[in-house]
Amino acid sequence: MPSQDIKVTTRNNESLDSYLTQPSGDDRYPGILYVTAISGADETNRLMGDQWAKDGFIVSMPDIFWRQHPGPTADREIAQARYNAFDAEQGMLDIEDIINDLKAQPNCNGKVAVLGFCFGGRYAHLAAARLNVNAVGAFHGTKISLHLDETKNITCPVSYHFGSIDNSIPLDEVNAIIDSYAGHPDAEISVYEGQAHNFSTPGKPAYHPETAKISRDAVLRCFQKM
Repeated sequence: MPSQDIKVTTRNNESLDSYLTQPSGDDRYPGILYVTAISGADETNRLMGDQWAKDGFIVSMPDIFWRQHPGPTADREIAQARYNAFDAEQGMLDIEDIINDLKAQPNCNGKVAVLGFCFGGRYAHLAAARLNVNAVGAFHGTKISLHLDETKNITCPVSYHFGSIDNSIPLDEVNAIIDSYAGHPDAEISVYEGQAHNFSTPGKPAYHPETAKISRDAVLRCFQKM
C-alpha cells in the first residue's frame, strides 16, 4: 500500500507537511482528510490512516498544528498548549487548502470526507457546514457544540460517536448536538454507555476494541455513501 510524506501548498504559498496513504492500484478513489487529536500525526494515527486506505480511500493526514508547534508529540503540556493556541478560522482556511490538494491527487475521484478524532471533530463539523464535503465522521469530537448554529447548513452524511462518561464532552453537549441534527435525514450520532474519551484510539487507557470496531464500521458505512 503506497504511502508518503508530501508537501501541501496553501493559498498564501506556504508549505505544510501531510502523510498521504492510498490503496494499491490505479483506480480513482474518494479521499479522506484525517484531522488528528492533539497528539498529531504520530505512528498510531498513521497506522489507522493506512487502515482507511485499505478500505478504499486516499487519506491525507496533515500536520494540522504546523503553525503552532509542528510534528507529533507525546508531551501532554505541548499538545494542550497548541490546542489552546489553534486559530479555528485560520485552521479552516488551511483545511480547505488541504482538501483541494487531496482532490487534485491523481487517484482521487474528487469526493472527500473529513474524519476527526477529538480535536478534529470540530473541524469535521465545520467542513460539513462550510466546505461542501461529501461526508463527515468523528470519534469523541470536542467543541462541536460551539458551532451548532451551522448544523442547518449540513446536508452530507454524518456519523459521530461519543462515550457516555467522556469528561471532555459532557452529555449535555452531546444531547445538544443530537438535537441540532434532529432534522437531518442522514445523521447517525451514537453514544456508548460506559465509554470514556479515546475509546477508539489504540494505546490509550480508555481504548475499547469492541466499541472502536462498532463505531468505525458505522463511519465506514457513512463514507461508502460518497
